Amino acid sequence: MLRLILIVAFLAVVVIAITAVLGTIMAVAKPSAGKEPDDMPVKFRRITYALLVVLLFGVTTGWLGGV
Repeated sequence: MLRLILIVAFLAVVVIAITAVLGTIMAVAKPSAGKEPDDMPVKFRRITYALLVVLLFGVTTGWLGGV
């Protein structure tokens, strides 16, 4: 069970890191272009929200805070 929790925590950290890198790349790549309100694809947005819910659930139950 602990391995599963650690794997989920690791995946959450990897996803957050990739999201930060992609955000930085997008900000640097298009400095002159105007940003649209919904740049993110719908599928990626849903996956991100699901991972956020998993992360918040892990923190509130103590899975991630106790590790």
